[in-house]
Amino acid sequence: MLGSVTKGERRGTRNLRIVFGWLLFFVTSSVAVAGMPPAGSFDNAACISCHEQQDSALVKAWQISAHAKDKPVANCISCHGNSHNRAASKARRDKTCINCHGGYKSPVVHSYAYSKHGLILRIEKNKWDWTQPLAHANYRTPGCAYCHMHAGGHNVSAMIRDPDLLKENGKQIKSIKDATRQVCQDCHAPRYISRLFDNGEKMLEIARMKVREARDLLLQAKKQYTAKELEPAEKRYQEMQSVYLKNVYLGIAHQSPDYQWWYGQPALDGDLLRIKGAINELGRIKNVNLSQQAQCAR
Repeated sequence: MLGSVTKGERRGTRNLRIVFGWLLFFVTSSVAVAGMPPAGSFDNAACISCHEQQDSALVKAWQISAHAKDKPVANCISCHGNSHNRAASKARRDKTCINCHGGYKSPVVHSYAYSKHGLILRIEKNKWDWTQPLAHANYRTPGCAYCHMHAGGHNVSAMIRDPDLLKENGKQIKSIKDATRQVCQDCHAPRYISRLFDNGEKMLEIARMKVREARDLLLQAKKQYTAKELEPAEKRYQEMQSVYLKNVYLGIAHQSPDYQWWYGQPALDGDLLRIKGAINELGRIKNVNLSQQAQCAR
């Protein structure tokens, strides 16, 4: 009959569908396997060789960062481990950074750990899904990697100032603010971010003024007193510049009140007063000696 299908034709159609189904299964399985990262253990050279082909910009960002330039080098293995097993999640956790950056007692870690952001992270971190990308406010509060490797960026130096905080590099500061704003605006309003930036610059400038005053006092004192006499005051000045000025900066960058104040501004005030006191004491001793010499000469 016209339009009817024989039993043999139906069987052939069914067999064709089975063959096509198996073929489709093997094709999709092959694609899935091809898209999976390779298993095994890798060294840093293997990571770079492969990822330069996958995402050359990511590798270049790491190469210009402090992680690649400083010693010891923080390479792929340092942060991600030597396999693809939870490699991204491991690098997102703060403990990966803390272990390398001196532990909780180092100022750079301690200043963040006792900020509001840091305290929330320490309380809640075990409840978070660390497989989420470092963007779009996926985490209630930002950790080390969320800020310094935002959206998977690998130039951790993008938001770090020149170590000499007495320098005022306008171009560098603008670049840092632009990079920082990209992170902060995931959670905060633009006006709030701008206010924090302005307050931070004013606070840092106040700290710089104290260090400059101490420097100028010592420059004047060197015209009257020996290096040995000024050694205690000089040590105080070096401490102001290398420790307490940096603490103020860390307090601003990490929004840590303890470092903005107790470990920062008051510490600068204290050392500045001690330097003034030490120089005044040298002047008093000098005047006493001159007076005694004058009396002996009579």
